[in-house]
Formats: sequence, C-alpha cells, structure tokens
Amino acid sequence: MSSLKGFRSEAERIEQRFRRLISAGLAVFSHHTLDGVLQEVADAAREVVGARYAALGVLAPDSQHLSNFVTSGLGQAERERIGDLPSGRGLLGVVIREARPIRTTDIARHPQRFGFPPHHPPMQSFLGVPITTGKTVFGNLYLTDKIGATAFDAEDESIAVLLATQAAVAVESARLYEESERLLGQVRGMQRQRDLFFAMMNHELRNALTGVFGWVERLVAAKNPETAARATHEVYEGTEHTITLLNNFLDLTRLDAGKVKPVWREVDPNEAVARAVSGFAPAAEAKRVTLNADVRPGTPALVTDPVRLQQILVNLLSNAIRHSPADATVRVAVSAQGGTLAFSVADQGPGVPAEYRDRLFEPFERFDPHSGLGTGLGLPISRRLAEVLGGELHLDSGSGTGAIFTLTLPVSGLVS
Repeated sequence: MSSLKGFRSEAERIEQRFRRLISAGLAVFSHHTLDGVLQEVADAAREVVGARYAALGVLAPDSQHLSNFVTSGLGQAERERIGDLPSGRGLLGVVIREARPIRTTDIARHPQRFGFPPHHPPMQSFLGVPITTGKTVFGNLYLTDKIGATAFDAEDESIAVLLATQAAVAVESARLYEESERLLGQVRGMQRQRDLFFAMMNHELRNALTGVFGWVERLVAAKNPETAARATHEVYEGTEHTITLLNNFLDLTRLDAGKVKPVWREVDPNEAVARAVSGFAPAAEAKRVTLNADVRPGTPALVTDPVRLQQILVNLLSNAIRHSPADATVRVAVSAQGGTLAFSVADQGPGVPAEYRDRLFEPFERFDPHSGLGTGLGLPISRRLAEVLGGELHLDSGSGTGAIFTLTLPVSGLVS
C-alpha cells in the first residue's frame, strides 16, 4: 500500500511539474519584447525547477560580452550592490564555450570556478545550460541553490534544457517582432514625410504659378508701358522661381532614389570658386553686398564632379546673398586640411539659432518660414550632394552672428 501511495505521489509530482512547465511555455511566448521574454524564462525556470535564484544572459554580437541579463530571486537593491554584469570567466563561460549543461553541488569547489564579486549573495548548488540556435550559442540559463535538496538532478537538467530551447525560439521571435516594429515605424515616418513633402511641393508650386498667372493677366490688360514693364518683370521672376523649384524638386527626388551618379574629373578649386563668385556679381551688386573670394595659390586640385560642386557653391552663395543686409560682405574661402579641401561661405546675416540648424537641411524648412525667401530645397540638396561626393556640409552659426557653411570634400574623390 505504501508503495502505491508513493507511486501516486510521484505521479502527481510529475504531473504538477509538467503542468507548470506547459504554463511557463505559454507565458514565455505571450511576450513580444526581448526583455519580457528573458524575464519570463528566468522566472519560469526558477519556479518549475525549484531554485532560489535564476539568471539568463544573452551574448552581444562580439560573443564576448552580455547585451541582456536578467535575474530572478534577487531584489533590485541586491542587483545594484553586485554591480557589473557577469564576465563569463567562470562556470558561466564554460557553459557557453563548451555548449553543454553543467551541474555541481558546490560552486566554490568546482575546478573551473572564478568566484563571486563583492556583495554577491552566497550560492552553492549550480545548474547551467546553454541557449542555442542551431550550433551557435548565444546565451545561457543558470539556476543556483536547489530548494529542498543539496543538488540539481537529471530531471532538473532536462527541464532547464527544454526551457532554454523555448527561450531560444522565443528570443528569436521577440527580436524579429522588435525589428519589424522598428521597420514599421520607419516606414510610417517615411510615409508621413513623403505626404508632407508632396503637400508642401503642391503648395509652393501653386503659389508660384498663381503669381505668374496673376501678372500675365495684368500684362494682357496693360494699357501703359510702365504697367507692362512691371508685369513682364514679375512674370520673368515668377517663371524663373517656378523652374528653379521644379529643378530642385527633381534633383531631390533623384538623390532620394540614389540615382545621382557623380562624373569624376580633376577640378581646380580656386577656379571653381572664382566661377561661382563671378556668376553672382550682378545679384550682389544689386543688394550692395561685397563678394570676397579668398583663393590661395598652390591649393591642390581635387577629383570630384565639377557640375555638382558648382551646384553646391551656387546654392550656398545664393543663400548667403539672399540673407545678407545691404553693405554686408560674403566671404568664400578654400583651404586644404590633410586629405580634404574645405570650401566655406560666410555671410553677415541674422544667423541661425541652434534649434533651427539641423532643420534647415530638411526640405522646405526655413529659418523664417514667412520671409518668402528661397524654395527651402537648396540646402537639403546641397548636403545630400556633398554626401554623394564623399564629403560633408555643416553649418556654424548663432543668432545675430551670421552663418558659415562649410563644404568638406576628399581630395581624391571616391574613385576606386
């Protein structure tokens, strides 16, 4: 009779453990975040196996350090007192390196122990199992201090291995879920930016064409030479603005699609600056702005796309003259800095506060959106062209101190 009771008791114990294991598995797969999965596995392992403490670590891509580490059975204050994460130099490292379960009745007596850090609670019996995907070990699950016994047994090990297998699948699922959420967020952000971009483009074109149409109506109805001359001038200005807007829009679209391919040529930087400055002489004279080109003999030639370099310089000069007050000076300089050349365009305009600097390189963003100056596309195009040429475009400015745009390009280009 006693043997029958013992058999029933053991059967009930196994059934209860099996039910807890199934329940733990369901709980593990109910989480979508990586930290949630790891914590659920550690808690489930401690409960089902019957241990005082449990922990689970996931290796970083370098396979040398932990990217995630959770504990079960330790309070937050105890965790903080322990300090740094495990380094894997003792038994934990053996579990990962040898990719096999390890059991011992006393951690302190194991030949491959490393020792506990200060303030670590005392632990004796140990069970550690690797977490693997295929033949790759990417973490470990370990339990310490078996409750009600001096050591973990083979059944405990089998359960830990099963939970580690579930953890591997759940971790991969959580990672894929988090990555898909991140990508979905990026796609949604890109869709919002696209919608805003096209809405702004529609708004800018509509305004430009409406202005042209209005002046054309006046030109047709003009009854004196002065009105006709004014209307003709405005039609010309409005048409030029519309064409510039369309060209900039097409350039930006091609840049975003990665369809702008540089045509590499050797370029004299001083000649490029002189050509850009010469083209803006009439516009600068009309605003009483002095153009000062600081070109130095002996500046090395660079390999770049001369058309795209000219486009960037034209955008920067146009921007500088547009925002300069009368009787101000716009300075253009070239300097060699190791294997790069730096083109700088400095104005004496109102400057740009820090909170606006990055936004100026986004489409349709202006320091003063109500000024009506520019299309809001020149700077974004210039920065992206600089990147296509293997360089960078930066702004250094402060409110009331003018602005300095610096284009840095490699002397040798990106020809391979």
